[in-house]
Amino acid sequence: MPALKNRYTTLSLCIGMALATPIQAATDKEVEQLQQQVEQMQKRYEQQNDVLKAMAVKIQRLEQESQPRNVKVGGAQPQPNTSAEQGEPQGQSGTQQAQNQQGVVKEAPAARSTEAVYREQHTLFDRKFTIEPGITYSHSDRRDLFLNGFLALDAIFLGDISLDRIKADTWTFDLTGRYSYSDRLQFDVNVPYLYRDSSFSTVGAGFATNSVAEDDVSNGDFGDVSFGAFYRLFQERGSRPDTVLSLRVKAPTGKDPYGIKFVEVSDSGQNLTVPTELPTGNGVWSLTPGISIIKTTDPAILFANFSYTYNFERSFSDISTSPDIQTGADVDLGDSYAFGAGFAFALNEKLSASMSYSHRITKETSIKQRGQSEIDVNGSDASAGLLNFGVSYSLGDNLTMTGNVGIGITPDAPDVSVGFRFPYNF
Repeated sequence: MPALKNRYTTLSLCIGMALATPIQAATDKEVEQLQQQVEQMQKRYEQQNDVLKAMAVKIQRLEQESQPRNVKVGGAQPQPNTSAEQGEPQGQSGTQQAQNQQGVVKEAPAARSTEAVYREQHTLFDRKFTIEPGITYSHSDRRDLFLNGFLALDAIFLGDISLDRIKADTWTFDLTGRYSYSDRLQFDVNVPYLYRDSSFSTVGAGFATNSVAEDDVSNGDFGDVSFGAFYRLFQERGSRPDTVLSLRVKAPTGKDPYGIKFVEVSDSGQNLTVPTELPTGNGVWSLTPGISIIKTTDPAILFANFSYTYNFERSFSDISTSPDIQTGADVDLGDSYAFGAGFAFALNEKLSASMSYSHRITKETSIKQRGQSEIDVNGSDASAGLLNFGVSYSLGDNLTMTGNVGIGITPDAPDVSVGFRFPYNF
């Protein structure tokens, strides 16, 4: 019996070991699979972490390139968000890097394209020195019908008919220098050079409706030099727009229009007279206070401005257009006020587009000759409205190209004007 009992015990142990072996093998296989899955997940995590680090470095570089232009554009001071700027350890988690990236993205809208909008429509204070050459072309075409006679039977005109036409082309080459004394105060000076070409023609020369007389007059000279000062009253914050006050003084350095003589065109039958030269300035000192505001409302930038120009009265020794007559007088050039508004979009970091409307209303000019009372000059008032389309493109870290096309809306405005400016920052 003891031997039989030992056999049964041995058999039981063998059967137990046989049954336990498959279960243990299955458990080891599952553990190996789990270990492989963990290793794969760890590799994917390391790859994602490498991608996040690379993106953080790239965003940090982009932020460093655009950060100098973000300091004072919108009024908010940019805060460093990358680990390198904050001095944090490099071994930060993916969550911390993602938070830093979100902070960087918030700085992106204030790019070079936004800077161009502020410079063109407002004032930019974060550049110490700026040199801005520019060129502008404007064209106007005027036709005036003159009738000298009377109507017979309310239908038939008896008398002389003449149609005068003036085509004027003006090229303006100017250079502007700006100096920012602080983040609130800026000064500038503008020196223009004008080249004017005007064509005068009349139909009805010599009292013949099929006869045309014409002549061209062109000349170039420096225009009126101006000096400006800008003061930032409010910096953009919350719902409050960026507000800048300005004051501009213009000196009569150009050729004034008073005393320019008119001569008769040969073969015109005394029907056409043209000036011997064209003016390049107003001839008087002027003072222009103004205010401009700008507000960023993502994705648009809104702007508006208003200014008033006061012209100082000045005496001239000769204002007559007749070659044989010299007449002295005091000239009070009509004051004017201008206003405008528009919006712009920063399409990307380098490109922005804008659309605006500007209008200038000029009062009548008055003249007082020696020993006579003051009289108003008929037709000297004006109302000029322009619809403007602009685009700005950054050519580099310090150079920007700005283009503008203006379409005349009112009869007193130029038919079309095209301008390009190239501000360079130091």
